[in-house]
Amino acid sequence: MKKTQLILPMLALVAGCGSSNSYLAKRTSTVEMYHIFDIKTEAATGVVIKAAADGLARNTNEIQQNTPLQLGKTVPVEPGRFVIEDIGAKLAGSNTGMGAMMQMAAMKNGAISLKAAKCDDAVWTSRALRNIAGSSNLTLYSCLYKYQAGYRLNTYAVFNKTEGGLAQVSRDIATSLVGTPEQWVTKTILDTVHSIESATGVKAVRLEGQPELVDLPSGALVGKN
Repeated sequence: MKKTQLILPMLALVAGCGSSNSYLAKRTSTVEMYHIFDIKTEAATGVVIKAAADGLARNTNEIQQNTPLQLGKTVPVEPGRFVIEDIGAKLAGSNTGMGAMMQMAAMKNGAISLKAAKCDDAVWTSRALRNIAGSSNLTLYSCLYKYQAGYRLNTYAVFNKTEGGLAQVSRDIATSLVGTPEQWVTKTILDTVHSIESATGVKAVRLEGQPELVDLPSGALVGKN
């Protein structure tokens, strides 16, 4: 048998093994997304808040929301803006040791860090959760700011995503049914914005965000519970 006849099957086998290893290698990554929308309207605060909460509720079954009192506050000319806090890193600098414990607990549960959106002076805040065992732990924060020209909606999502490993086949099946974590975030944000648009009769304008936000096709199963 010629040497080339032996080499070609061996190369194919090596290539196949490399592909399998790439698929089976377990990978864990932390993904962050944020998007900010402007809604110029004179609609009452309660109307906008209800619309935002209703839109958010379409894609999750666990939401923590808060409507802080605005006692003594005047409506500002410019809207507020969220900031990202790394809670674990912040507490790690303290002498209590709590930060280190939180970081260890986060890593044990598959998370890289403990980040959250801080929404000072927002008229409405929310925290939506979506946890899929062995796949992703996702948190989506929403901050609604009122200002003289209307409202500003800030959204921030952070999640840990696990790929590869022996469980990847079952993840692929789940993804085909409910969508990827990125798709869930996209649909949840867009449904919240569309709900506000329907309630106020105005078109929201996306001001900034990362990564690019692309509307999903109608009828998609992404995010349905």
